[in-house]
Amino acid sequence: MKRFMTLLLAMLMVLSLAACGDKSSATVDAEGLGKALTERVQFDSTMSAIDAGDYLELPEGSSAAAYMSDGSTMEEIFVVSCKDKTDASAVKIAMQELLDSQTQEAGRYQPEEAERLNNAVFATYGTCVVLCVTSDTDTANAVIKEYVG
Repeated sequence: MKRFMTLLLAMLMVLSLAACGDKSSATVDAEGLGKALTERVQFDSTMSAIDAGDYLELPEGSSAAAYMSDGSTMEEIFVVSCKDKTDASAVKIAMQELLDSQTQEAGRYQPEEAERLNNAVFATYGTCVVLCVTSDTDTANAVIKEYVG
């Protein structure tokens, strides 16, 4: 009985420590999150899958999902899951440069789209970088939270 209690307490301690682990470092399903964003977030135009590698230099070992608007809006989704935080930092810098370039261009011809770009959901969650340009930022944040914890 004494051994059983010792074993039980040891297992409970291991489980409680595991529950305190860093959830943001878990691998995020980039394809799944990208698809969920296209399906659940409101966009003004139809979103179509694109190759993220055409817009960003993706680190080796990363996975990505990307979608862009079929219409004249600047709506887009980029989800890149990297193998480590160093790669995620590099992807975030590249994404920021892309976003800055698009915002500058939109400011010349589509001021309302520049505003949408300025209010984009853009963050790093552990080793996953997410950019979602939409007016429906509340839903986008909720969907992302489901995937990254």
